[in-house]
Amino acid sequence: MQNSDLRLPSRIFAQMDCAQLNESQRQMIETILPRDAFTSALPAGAGAGTLRPLHKPFRITIHHDGLPVPWTNPGHQATADYLEGIRQFHVRPPPEGRGWADIGYHFAVDVAGRVWQLRPLEWQGAHVRGANEGNIGIVALGNFDLTSPSAPQLNRLELFTDLLCHGYHIRWNNVYMHGELASNATSCPGKHLADRVRQLRARP
Repeated sequence: MQNSDLRLPSRIFAQMDCAQLNESQRQMIETILPRDAFTSALPAGAGAGTLRPLHKPFRITIHHDGLPVPWTNPGHQATADYLEGIRQFHVRPPPEGRGWADIGYHFAVDVAGRVWQLRPLEWQGAHVRGANEGNIGIVALGNFDLTSPSAPQLNRLELFTDLLCHGYHIRWNNVYMHGELASNATSCPGKHLADRVRQLRARP
């Protein structure tokens, strides 16, 4: 399978207009932790035709993982294990899991402010039912109805989202919170993160 997302971080964004990025944004791309930093598993549906191509993104959706015990561990290996646990839950057949072809999100931003590549960007995510077409899913690790995101996490989430917006010509008014697009009632990405997303979208 020819998949640019499984190579070096700089190859993750095959359709990105890198000419729109500044030097710090280009450097940020190289700091993204690739998929094999948390799992050796390939998307289960990649060869079975159960994944749909993402094509060129035109919107972004922000999530929190929302688990009952908020994730606050900044450790690298602990975070990798936590992400693998989420992936396994997403691919495990119901009723124990979601039964999806892969982890639902494209990227995660952790407590320490690291960005992790999750589902390869060539595939639509499984993070907003009925609205995954052209939609990049970013999950901030934690439950932000119960706690607040860390300062490094908020800072990197803003900078990384800006990078995606510039590279894919997406305006901040096309950056959504999960609860704004979801067909079911959800507070995702949590009240403490939602306030920050609203502030960012209100910038001139």
